[in-house]
Amino acid sequence: MIGNVPIPLADQSLDTMLMRQVFSTVIASTIIAISFTASAAAETHVIVQEGFAFVPSSLTVAPGDTIIWQRTNGAHTVTSGTNCTPGAYDGLTINSGLNSVTPTVEVELPSDLAEGTLGYFCNIASHCESFGMQASLTIVAPAPCIGDLNGDGVVNGADLGLMLGAWGPCGKTACIADLNGDGQVNGADLGLLLGGWGVCP
Repeated sequence: MIGNVPIPLADQSLDTMLMRQVFSTVIASTIIAISFTASAAAETHVIVQEGFAFVPSSLTVAPGDTIIWQRTNGAHTVTSGTNCTPGAYDGLTINSGLNSVTPTVEVELPSDLAEGTLGYFCNIASHCESFGMQASLTIVAPAPCIGDLNGDGVVNGADLGLMLGAWGPCGKTACIADLNGDGQVNGADLGLLLGGWGVCP
């Protein structure tokens, strides 16, 4: 039905009827998505300096996360590197004082940071060599989120709108809404999108 004018069933394809049924949820889903997006944001992790140690000494994080080091006493640094030797990790270099003047160090990890182990240590005197003041971050990228067409960390009405806008055969350009790679955006892709609905893992 368009407005108050019914459309004969014979004139409607299955995909068209399915699109009309789904489209009615787009506006409500987009509004709901605002609350989902807040919870899907990158995480913040806190590491505390305790004596000659960083606690926790190992932590699993994701690209885009924010790491905050907090001082409790003494003069220290947060310096990227391994075996008490300064160095960069995938182009990221950290070398900040952690002392009474700067009692916190905050670093937002690049969203494209490679998976692996980012080592860091205190580069003051022999804190690392003599007292073992070093630790590490294990960088693990989140699993792909099927249906998150706009990459905001949530499968919601915004992604549904993009899929409906691309409905039909794919052209020569990239067809991101073709989730199953069969060359067209249709009910099969919609099923995959709905199956991943909500905040990405």
